[in-house]
Amino acid sequence: MEDSAIIDRTSLICAHCPRCGRRSALGHADAGMLTAQTPGEPAPRLRCDMCGGRRVQLFNARGPMEMLAFLSGRL
Repeated sequence: MEDSAIIDRTSLICAHCPRCGRRSALGHADAGMLTAQTPGEPAPRLRCDMCGGRRVQLFNARGPMEMLAFLSGRL
């Protein structure tokens, strides 16, 4: 598999908690992890490690520059 195909499929997963405002980078992952695996299954959910909020929103950054913009609050 070519490097460009791997880069397109792999993304940088980030998270934002609307309750406390914390933004964090979670790491590299397959973009398919952001969606539910089967139609009846809910999408994966996270819990904020600062405030315990359950409405953490996942963000799929397409590269390091987009990840930095997300973390700084510009996206």
